[in-house]
Amino acid sequence: MTRMQEMSLNYHFKVEQESGFTRHAFFGFNGTAGVWRISAMDAAGGWKSRTTVEDMDLAVRVGLHGWKFIYLNHLTVKNELPSKFKAYRFQQHRWSCGPANLFRKMTMEIIYNKRVSIWKKFYVIYSFFFVRKVAVHFLTFFFYCIIVPTSVFFPEIHIPLWSTIYVPSMISIFHTMATPRYLAL
Repeated sequence: MTRMQEMSLNYHFKVEQESGFTRHAFFGFNGTAGVWRISAMDAAGGWKSRTTVEDMDLAVRVGLHGWKFIYLNHLTVKNELPSKFKAYRFQQHRWSCGPANLFRKMTMEIIYNKRVSIWKKFYVIYSFFFVRKVAVHFLTFFFYCIIVPTSVFFPEIHIPLWSTIYVPSMISIFHTMATPRYLAL
C-alpha cells in the first residue's frame, strides 16, 4: 500500500504540479514542502478553514489575485504517508471530496474576478476543478468501485478488457500531455 501511495504522490507532483507551473495556471497546493510569501497570503485573505482542503483554497485565491507559483522539480522532500488503512481512506476521501466542495464555494468568486483573464477562468473552472477534481474522481470511483465489482458478482455483465486498460490510460495520458517531460514519464 505504501508503494501505491508513493506512486500516486509522485504522479501528483511530477504531472499535476509541473503541468500547472509550465502553463502558468492555477495549481492545487497540497500543503507539502511549499514556501509562501506572506504578502501573497495576506492579499488573498489569509488561511481559511472553510473547507477540508484549506491549502488548495489558499492556492486558488492567491492565483485569483495574480500571483504565480514556481515548481522546483529537482528538490526532494520527505513526506509522511498514512500508516493505517483507515487513515488512508480518510485522506483519500478528503482529497476527492474537498476539491468538489471548494469548487462549489468558489465558482462565483472565480467568475466575477477581475484580475484574471477569461481563459484562466475557463481553465480553473473547467480543467482544474471540473475535469481533474470532480469528473475524474467520479468516473474512476464509478468504474472501479461499482462497474467492475458488479461484473464479478454478475457474470452476464461483460466489461471489455480494453476498457479496463484504455480508460485509465487515457485519463493518465491527458493529464500528462501538458507536462514538458511527459514523453519521459
